[in-house]
Amino acid sequence: MDLRNPSLSANLAPAATAGIIDVLSGGRSLEDAIWRDPETNLVFLPTAKRGPLFHTSEILASEQTRKLFDQLREKYDYVIVDLPPLAPIVDVRAAAPFIDAFILVVEWGRTRTDVVEHALHTAPNVYESLIGTVLNKTNMQAMKRYNNYHDDYYNNEHYIRYGQVAAE
Repeated sequence: MDLRNPSLSANLAPAATAGIIDVLSGGRSLEDAIWRDPETNLVFLPTAKRGPLFHTSEILASEQTRKLFDQLREKYDYVIVDLPPLAPIVDVRAAAPFIDAFILVVEWGRTRTDVVEHALHTAPNVYESLIGTVLNKTNMQAMKRYNNYHDDYYNNEHYIRYGQVAAE
């Protein structure tokens, strides 16, 4: 549902000619627009981008979007939604009423703490439904500087406890 920059759609369904916009406008049925990965059985509704979309927040807040989410909830156990960044635009806040919980993705070394705090304070409906944060593109070498006391926490004995083995 990142209607302005559908990079996930470009990666998962680069040849998609129909998607969420077509479903919302009534031009295609949900079944016609869905992509299914044969290896993982992942079902994916792409954003087939044909040009710039204006008023994306209005699209995301529409009655058609609510009906689509109702339909998705009936059909699937989990609906995971990829949304645009929270801070610069209102699209996430517009779609928030249809989403049960949020996981905030923050880019290591690029997203400032004050920007995250401001974004969450200006979106109380997102903040109240936030269940976690993912720090992506993390520089693991730099991360070691923050781990002085428990420097062995991520070593083998802790990985083994959870069924994983760390590389030596």
